[in-house]
Amino acid sequence: MAAFVAASFAFGNVAQILAFLEGLFRVLGPSPHASLTARRPVSPTRVSGLSHRFISSRGVHRFLLSVRSVLLAHGSLEAAFRRAMEGEGGGTRIRLACFLARFRDAWGEALPRERDFLFPDPRKGSACKRHNLFLRWVVRGGDGVDLGIWTVLGPRDLIVPVDTHMARLGKWLGLTGRKTADGRMAEEITGAFRAVCPGDPVRFDFALTRIGILKVCTPLARGRCARCPLGTACFGALPPRPP
Repeated sequence: MAAFVAASFAFGNVAQILAFLEGLFRVLGPSPHASLTARRPVSPTRVSGLSHRFISSRGVHRFLLSVRSVLLAHGSLEAAFRRAMEGEGGGTRIRLACFLARFRDAWGEALPRERDFLFPDPRKGSACKRHNLFLRWVVRGGDGVDLGIWTVLGPRDLIVPVDTHMARLGKWLGLTGRKTADGRMAEEITGAFRAVCPGDPVRFDFALTRIGILKVCTPLARGRCARCPLGTACFGALPPRPP
């Protein structure tokens, strides 16, 4: 449950994300699951003033109520995902769409922009970076980065979480021809990784995005990549074009 909350609000810069999550987890206490399934739901006053970028405190409260509704209906997030898989073809993207639809239905019609951002629909082209990140955390085996606590999916079923760093490196490494960081880009990059490692295509995600997060690999570093082991394969390592 903590992983789902953290992934859902993993947008913006790291300092903003950490500050917001520290405040939200203070409200939820040591067991977010217990807090969200308690007899009385979290009151609006407990999250008053707790906002994250364009997600208002009202949106935060409605997010918590939506998650509470799904937990009370299914017992756990994994059980809700398993139910979403029943009778659904089309792979992980469609299953994720059915899973997230349960939260949108529980949310209702208020604050539609915040609802659709926190619970996007992969069928409308969203890369669903944050929710594919959540699935990576809970599905891949515990290795110090991922948790490996779900069995409803296997690592081979995962889709790469495409953030700005993975989108840039995916293009520079020739893993995708897409210009927009959308669902099709996520599937193209995943397909390229799957050709190398069919059983665990997202194993490369942390290492590649991390060098972007740490600002080791950025557009400003282009042409100064001689020390990078990927330099010979990376279009971004080419010298800058003359003006």
